[in-house]
Amino acid sequence: MKNASTHAIWNPKTGITDLEADPHELRASEVPGIRAVWADQRERLKGTAQLADFTEKLSREWAIETGVIENLYEIERGVTQSLIEQGFRAELLSHGSTNKPRDYVLQLLRDQKDVLDGVFDFVKSNRSLSASYFKELHAALLRSQETTDGLDALGHPVRIRLIKGAWKAQANYPVRNGVTYTYCPPEHVSSEMDRLIEMHANHVSRNIPTEIQAAWLHHRFAQIHPFQDGNGRVARAIASLVLVKDGLFPLVVTRNDRSKYLDGLEAADNGNLKPLIDLIAKLQITQFRKATDISQALLVEEDVQAALRGLRKAADKVAAEKIATLRGVFELAHQIEDDLNSRLNAIAPTIAEALQRVTAVATASVAQSTAQTDHYFRAQIIEIAKKHIDYFADTSEYRSWIALNMRWSRRSRLVFAIHGVGRPFNGSLICAPFLEFMDTDEDGQTRSALVPVSEDGFVFFYNEKGDSLLARFKPWRENALKVALKELTQNL
Repeated sequence: MKNASTHAIWNPKTGITDLEADPHELRASEVPGIRAVWADQRERLKGTAQLADFTEKLSREWAIETGVIENLYEIERGVTQSLIEQGFRAELLSHGSTNKPRDYVLQLLRDQKDVLDGVFDFVKSNRSLSASYFKELHAALLRSQETTDGLDALGHPVRIRLIKGAWKAQANYPVRNGVTYTYCPPEHVSSEMDRLIEMHANHVSRNIPTEIQAAWLHHRFAQIHPFQDGNGRVARAIASLVLVKDGLFPLVVTRNDRSKYLDGLEAADNGNLKPLIDLIAKLQITQFRKATDISQALLVEEDVQAALRGLRKAADKVAAEKIATLRGVFELAHQIEDDLNSRLNAIAPTIAEALQRVTAVATASVAQSTAQTDHYFRAQIIEIAKKHIDYFADTSEYRSWIALNMRWSRRSRLVFAIHGVGRPFNGSLICAPFLEFMDTDEDGQTRSALVPVSEDGFVFFYNEKGDSLLARFKPWRENALKVALKELTQNL
């Protein structure tokens, strides 16, 4: 075999390293808002069928995706959605929808879902994280797996029998593109895991922000790689435990997030934990948007008594807090509107100049909603919310928009619409941008085409600080503008 170069994921000179003395600058400012709003919603929904259904589907999604990104199996996207909605039923996995035997895949899914259900139980029991619990998780995750892929002494692929619920006995160093990636050697695993648990306990006692705790614990565990196989799944389960314990959502990393997830881990290998922290926050926002649909579903709750109990609890709480909550998040919305107004006005002349190369009389100008016009674009907002970003758009409590209107041989507008996420209003707003092209056909009819320019929208919360909010918003805004301008370039 050709000699491979070596890249040390785990540093033999230092072992795993702790967080910096003051890691708070790494925090994601949106996470406290997610926690607070979700706590209110969860209390209001307690005992409802909707909350139980949401939690069940969340566990199914986690179970499916945690295996997909490890290449344990492949499942078609459409089938994935059916499994999330209807459960792990054999008839949903038809021939060709997965690359492994159906019964085997279903058993893996059930094992993985049982593990996340166990994480919720662990949090309720108030147990402390320990080496024995890591081993419990590993044994449960690999319950239906007997072998894993490996290489023999000559580099030939072989199947290796799995050791479950015990630290690795041999080095597990993968080789990719001629590079050997080295983790903690077996003889140091036990002591390194003890250090990991001790450092994490210290983070908890210091009230380190949860998203930082989860990212650090996930990455340092991955550096140790204490098990023969299944380390990625255990890492995501442990990170989920940290998040759930603090009232957040489990860490659901889907196949769509795989590239950013691996990039985040690689950045952490190089000493920068921030990309992984930001990804965890982004994935929390994704689950938060899904959770807002539960409240909307309560409007058609079959169990009327459960709904009324939730309504009474919500009414008591909201009556006292609603005015202050609204005022806080609305002021933040005004800051975002001012920022957008300034940025769009700054680029409008350059856009107009570019359009004038296509049509001599071309314009680009900025408009902002007023009390008389803030209801504009309702249909477009609902379409973007339902079909592209996946949330319930509530325009009853707050609505505004900033638009960049462009005219040349065609007409187009880039609209940043701001409104509530979910119903009833919960102290969160979203900035959801879209690009709209309007053309007149031969019959004089105007045809409209909507183009989303953000996968997620920008969600913000009543308890955020203005400075940190804008620091979070501006990079998102620039990315949305970049996507919109690229789309405009392709549709001149």
